[in-house]
Amino acid sequence: MKTILEINHLNKSFDKQNILHDVNLKINSHSIIALVGANGAGKTTLINLILDLLPIDSGYVKFLIDDNWKKVTGVMMQDNISLHRIKVKEIIELSRSYFDKPLPYTELLTIANLKTQENSFMSELSGGQKRRLSFALALAGDPQILFLDEPTVGLDSNARNDFWKEIDQLRKNGKTIFVTSHYLEELENIADRFLILQNGTIAFDGTIQELRSRKGQVLIEFDSNLAAAIFNNLNMVISINQIGQHYQIITNRPNDLITALNPYLSAITNLQIKQTNLDTMLLNYQEDSTHA
Repeated sequence: MKTILEINHLNKSFDKQNILHDVNLKINSHSIIALVGANGAGKTTLINLILDLLPIDSGYVKFLIDDNWKKVTGVMMQDNISLHRIKVKEIIELSRSYFDKPLPYTELLTIANLKTQENSFMSELSGGQKRRLSFALALAGDPQILFLDEPTVGLDSNARNDFWKEIDQLRKNGKTIFVTSHYLEELENIADRFLILQNGTIAFDGTIQELRSRKGQVLIEFDSNLAAAIFNNLNMVISINQIGQHYQIITNRPNDLITALNPYLSAITNLQIKQTNLDTMLLNYQEDSTHA
């Protein structure tokens, strides 16, 4: 893998409010990078700055893939493109015309899954159909790097599954994908690298495994008629919830907790161990920031 994009000491303010502060990143090829954070954290602003859609206050963005980086970059923003009196086939062909080596029309139509709507006007499409069309248009120039801002909003579950399969195939084909999404569970199994944007800067940069080891907690559930006081006294327990004889224990030291439970295993049934999901880990970052 090689570095194809550098972001150095990037700063952006609106109305004297600091939105992004000293953001530094290097993006490598053949990878999927997930940018996550709370609403208003600046994710879309960062993408707009990278794509030269907003002026940078200070710092710089440098593409290292082509002298004309726009020719090798695909973009799918939050809002769907919706033009009146233009048909699906016409907007696809128009998008293809901007590039020297575009993807074939039939391939883009298949990606959009709009074969039966190719003669329909864009304004006649449903929200999900417009979203799929936006994705196909982002791929029209066969880009090396693809920016996707909330790409699955408006898609049903089957369409979202198909979308992420397509993204995985693009990575296998050597593409780089930079994506934001509020459907965090979709990112856990697809992204190679996670960036948490918080307080205007990158609070975390690494793999899901690294994030889990740093901020992850584990839920251990079981049934037992033992007294709750036994488990409350274990120093590796963060919290405990008891519903009748069913226990739910949160810990960030699961191995130590299992060892501590060994003497009681004969009185424990239905033991389950569950990893913390990305939503919870992101919440942990937000809570730590609030309490800092």
